Amino acid sequence: MTQEHPYIVSADAYDSLRTLNRRCTHDPAPRTMFLSFHRQSNDPRAFDVHAHGDALPFDGNGELRGILRRDPAEIASAVDTMLRCWLKRVVRHKQHPQARSYCYDGLPADTFGEEKARDMLKPIGLELARAGHALFEFIFSGGDPGLTRIGNELRGALRQGPQTITVTSDDLFVPWGMLYLPPDPTTHLYRTGAAWERRGFLGYSHLIEHTLKFVEGYEYLIGADMGEVRSGLHFDLRIKGAAGADGPLDRVRDILQAHSKVQERSLKEQVAEALCDPLVQEQIMLFGAHGSAVRHDARGSRQAQVVLTDDEPIRTSDLEYWGTQRGERLPNPLCYMMVCEGARTTLLLHEGLGKALFNLGVGCLIGPQIEVPKTFASHYTCRFFEEFFRPGRRAASVAQALTRELFDTQATPLGLTFTLLRGIDNQLVARPR
Repeated sequence: MTQEHPYIVSADAYDSLRTLNRRCTHDPAPRTMFLSFHRQSNDPRAFDVHAHGDALPFDGNGELRGILRRDPAEIASAVDTMLRCWLKRVVRHKQHPQARSYCYDGLPADTFGEEKARDMLKPIGLELARAGHALFEFIFSGGDPGLTRIGNELRGALRQGPQTITVTSDDLFVPWGMLYLPPDPTTHLYRTGAAWERRGFLGYSHLIEHTLKFVEGYEYLIGADMGEVRSGLHFDLRIKGAAGADGPLDRVRDILQAHSKVQERSLKEQVAEALCDPLVQEQIMLFGAHGSAVRHDARGSRQAQVVLTDDEPIRTSDLEYWGTQRGERLPNPLCYMMVCEGARTTLLLHEGLGKALFNLGVGCLIGPQIEVPKTFASHYTCRFFEEFFRPGRRAASVAQALTRELFDTQATPLGLTFTLLRGIDNQLVARPR
């Protein structure tokens, strides 16, 4: 006869795991390619370049390493040449010299009809492709035989199909998504009427992020307490739309308010108070304002800045000081820069606010590389956040899908100017309070 022994479990060693998601769905996306550019300590005019990844298989003949022998000023000048082409050919393009508006202020297919918008883009697209390809070749043909090998392997991999690419550098930044590589290697873009394709632009076909070297405390998941997202909107309220219509900031405000708890700030002192206070934990930082990168003119040099309603510039030195007063990093928010001038404020680390924002605790930074018309910028921003707030959407994937949509349906390439520091993995997630 079996004797039963009743028992009671007083504690379950796994109780503490019941609140966790035991099946992780937020793993980093697999990269097919890694590129890195680091300035040489013994020669500030040269960069060590490394490349690896599944798209660049190891062939037993040594790793992919090379030296880029370009002075940083040369690289900055080459980038500026490409960006000026975009400003002239796209942003400031008019149907005729006396026209009162620019063709790409809004959505060309809606304004002119789909057929006319596509015809208008044909010669413009060729100029952009030439400028993007010239910069691609400038970067990967300016070095030793090792860099030549990297360039050849890179061309082959990019032509094979979509790649997921992380570029790492604290010393060099190129707007990778705006570069162009002809899908057909026999194409010669310098010929009159040469064929170009949308998929030749790297930002159209590939997921690309620029990232920094190791950043203490960085986390790609943007955690919202109990799923409640908080947004800080930093606006220059002087940015207005057409009379009687919602302005570009009004539409953005409506979208953010529909998906998050919003705190709006329009003065520098309000931004300072929020960024210095560790109790302010916001998952979205959005700047809708005027800005500029580093300027050198007859009046001397001026730091990069963004300016709100009070006309008091927020500069790199301000962000660095506020970080010391806060005493801890921001909670890795997505920082979105919707500026009307000098969008390099967001992304050129050596010229703008990008590095200071990352040091402050920003986890992902997105914004346009050039001055983008405010109507288009507002539309892009609204559509971006409509998608980003959907569960599981990652910033880079949202940006790429939107860029393709606008290129395909509206015949506007301006989505390519919105580039990312990080973003391939960054997404909103709910966390227990």
